[in-house]
Amino acid sequence: MFSLVYSRRPSYNNSASVAQSRIMAFVKLLYFAAFALCYHVTGRLAHRAMCNSDWTRAHLSYVWRRPKALVTLHPPCGCEALAKLPEGGREPIVLSIGQFRPEKDHPLQLRSFKRLLEMRKGRKKVPKETRLVLLGSCRGSEDEARVSSLRALASSLKISDRVDFVTNQPYSVLLSYLGRSSVGLHTMWNEHFGIGVVEMMAAGLLTVAHDSGGPRDDIIGPTLGAGG
Repeated sequence: MFSLVYSRRPSYNNSASVAQSRIMAFVKLLYFAAFALCYHVTGRLAHRAMCNSDWTRAHLSYVWRRPKALVTLHPPCGCEALAKLPEGGREPIVLSIGQFRPEKDHPLQLRSFKRLLEMRKGRKKVPKETRLVLLGSCRGSEDEARVSSLRALASSLKISDRVDFVTNQPYSVLLSYLGRSSVGLHTMWNEHFGIGVVEMMAAGLLTVAHDSGGPRDDIIGPTLGAGG
């Protein structure tokens, strides 16, 4: 977060009005410095802390300066049913799994899908049946409003007829899409772990995830390193 504010890069938690102002960016840096100091003092009082990924543990170790007090405990991921899904008969579906929260960066997924479809005009052809499915839950009215804004963005990009929004559905629906889709998409920056990435990989999807956080350090990176 320090680097984000210092570089004055707009994001969901660093508004453009702050990023464009030297004074406001400086004040925000001071705020985060004070918050980090309090966080550091609090962390040093802990006898043991469980981290949901090696990436999180490295982050806390840097802030708390107490690496021996930190232990990684990855979240439980039930992959047995996913591993039994058939590998054949997949449809040209790009599947995104995640709550409709701002940090998931669904607008980036829509813009990227738009570029993918435009590749049909070149030498590399994308099947005309290719669709993007954004599947996740809404926690309340703010998330529902966010879905509405994403629908509007898809319409402005002229891809609304190729994008499906699947909200607040039971696990059986998720399992069905995991068994039908070909590609998994995850765009959150510095996700602490990424259970959705694990589920997509276990289901046999070709998974594209942001090169950061837990997906890079704990999931995809170790898998590739092990020859997976």
